[in-house]
Amino acid sequence: MKITKEAVGHIAHLARLELDPEEVETYTVQVDRILQYMDKLNSLDTKGIEPTSHAMPVVCVLRNDEAKSSFSTDESTLNAPDRKGGFFKVPPIIEVD
Repeated sequence: MKITKEAVGHIAHLARLELDPEEVETYTVQVDRILQYMDKLNSLDTKGIEPTSHAMPVVCVLRNDEAKSSFSTDESTLNAPDRKGGFFKVPPIIEVD
């Protein structure tokens, strides 16, 4: 075993966790399995393999943000029910007496 019950108990104490003896036993076995698997992974030869942050290549599916010509003021207000100059005219929200 790579980890002991005392080590799990100490880690639980540092994390301010109260574990009963059954939980300490369970976590000791689980952490030991994780550490054994990490040893297995560390034994692999990874020379010549570039590190990656993702398992699959990340590709942006959005279009590039490019400046393009837009509608003119007259075109954008063409369907407005009422306009004043190049703006939409709307009824006032607050009436002043």
